[in-house]
Amino acid sequence: MKKFDVKSFVAGTIIGTLGITTAFAATGIPSATLSQTTITLNGGALPLNLPLISVTMDDGQNEDLYAPATELLEKLGYSVHYDSGTNTVNINPGSRHEVIGDNVSEGNAVIHLANHANQANIAESGSFQAEDNQTLTLNITSDIKGGSVDLFLFDPNGKEQRITIGSANLAKEIPLEKGIWQYNCSGAFKDGGNIEIVGTIK
Repeated sequence: MKKFDVKSFVAGTIIGTLGITTAFAATGIPSATLSQTTITLNGGALPLNLPLISVTMDDGQNEDLYAPATELLEKLGYSVHYDSGTNTVNINPGSRHEVIGDNVSEGNAVIHLANHANQANIAESGSFQAEDNQTLTLNITSDIKGGSVDLFLFDPNGKEQRITIGSANLAKEIPLEKGIWQYNCSGAFKDGGNIEIVGTIK
């Protein structure tokens, strides 16, 4: 079994936030390859959209495994934001959801997103497991101004649905098929406001 270095998850923040090329140039990494290693949590698979990377350092004899820390931490319930002005990665604990196996769970909620206080933007992503004949109900509350937010849903086959959100509340029902669904939510609203997106399965 390939050696796994827990501290590489921390270093993975650099890769997940700043980009692989920048990290490699700064640390002297002669080789790196995509890894097929699987991450599990409490015995269940933890699917990630971005791949893991196996890295050999200039002075290292063993490969270290780097993970896309932004995505990983968000699945564990943290929020991760990069401040380009101060060149700082901010990690904050969250209480909105818990990851259990392939599912993000809060009762039957599989999506729960909101902008952070005093931030006129949102950038979140994740995934959830669905079964045949289930329905995703989205309840969106929004009073954002000076921009819009796009919520992208990807079915298990990769087909995209796009929902554009402005300064009005919105409710929408989406029929689901069995498999892992992925979502990405991003947007900026320069004149302020707040947005919250809750998706429940039934």
